Amino acid sequence: MPPVEAGETFTETRTFRPEDVDQFAALSGDDQARHTEPDGDGRRMVQGLLTASLLTSIGGDLEVLASQMDLRFQRPVYTGERLVCELTVASVDPRADGGVNLVGDVTVWRVSRGDEPSQADPAVVDSVDEDIAGSVVLEATVEGIIRE
Repeated sequence: MPPVEAGETFTETRTFRPEDVDQFAALSGDDQARHTEPDGDGRRMVQGLLTASLLTSIGGDLEVLASQMDLRFQRPVYTGERLVCELTVASVDPRADGGVNLVGDVTVWRVSRGDEPSQADPAVVDSVDEDIAGSVVLEATVEGIIRE
């Protein structure tokens, strides 16, 4: 894998399905009714840590061993919503063992149906209704190690 540099951005896009929520509930034990029973619109609330798994997908691609995640959940996420997770590398510092310490800033937002992730801007709609597309659902600061 080529070296990661400060300022680089990586993205992951995903839509969680009821089956994903069920599998995570079985694995984690987080099977509250809000996750297992559909709301009036037929949606189920996605577990927060399942939403945060978007970060681990990017981390896996970059071969990062996570050491710290400061997660700030902003709004609930529901099945059927398309999400974009963007990690921007804030800093990369060399380690004595040849690897690097990485710090990244993360934003996860909803994408309106039909929009491509490159057209979505989390700041555009964030000041309006919190439940419409474009709203930020999760912000985080992550730290980890990439070994040589």
